[in-house]
Amino acid sequence: MKPALLPLLVLPLLSACATTGPETRSEASFCASDLGALCTFVNAPLQLAAQIVTLPNRPYPFRPLSEPLNFVDAAGRNWVAPKGILTDGASIPPVFLSMFGSPTDPKFAKAGALHDSYCGIGNERTPYYHTRPWKETHRMFYEALRVSGTPERQAKTLFAAVYMAGPRWLFSRAEPVVSSQGAPYDPAARYEERGDLDGIPEADLRASLARVIAAIEGGNLTVAQIERMIDMELQRLEIKRDARIALDRPDADDIWTMSEGGAEQESPSEGAEEPGDTGGTGDPGQSGL
Repeated sequence: MKPALLPLLVLPLLSACATTGPETRSEASFCASDLGALCTFVNAPLQLAAQIVTLPNRPYPFRPLSEPLNFVDAAGRNWVAPKGILTDGASIPPVFLSMFGSPTDPKFAKAGALHDSYCGIGNERTPYYHTRPWKETHRMFYEALRVSGTPERQAKTLFAAVYMAGPRWLFSRAEPVVSSQGAPYDPAARYEERGDLDGIPEADLRASLARVIAAIEGGNLTVAQIERMIDMELQRLEIKRDARIALDRPDADDIWTMSEGGAEQESPSEGAEEPGDTGGTGDPGQSGL
């Protein structure tokens, strides 16, 4: 296939990977601090059991919660990390760990445990796993980080990593029911790997996240702008991967570079502004964080 034909290949791929999702929230609708009845933790501090659990291909040891932890977000929704769920203090996707070092700062612990309750590996049989949509779950992670005292730009950087390569699932399970013995019950789910990232080199993912982080640090993007920028970055990576497969040539990356008409990126701040826009992870060695 000639390089000049690459844009023709890209156009149908671009329309095929257009993203949709829940409507964008204004920046003011996210928690920035503890507000008492809203944006607050219940049953804090985080209590971890002494037991150590190891899982295959995971760099950090896991520990179960010895007591439940709840979080009320800015919309008044209750998020639950029940007793017994596993957390490793590293909600950051493994592909990005080299960019963050050891993400086990105690101030991230509560947000990481709540995030793990809804989508962390090892928790597939726990009551709240995948009971909320993936995008809402990642946004909750950001809010919980802010309420825990994480500075805004640092929280947005961690959120960007989770939004870009963290878990995603198509369907949410029903909220757990309470059995006659008073314990929540829900059938087991299955941990789902991200199929949309298959075939995308890890180095490309890290380079894309680095661009997002630079934009956050340079202009303090809103959450909505971060989501849009990541959606465009992933779209570009998927098109590049699919073009490489279709061309079936080892120099496909060079051809892509020469063909600038393939996938033009707009700035996340360009285009129609969203209404209201103003522009994991605790220490496994500590309890009672």
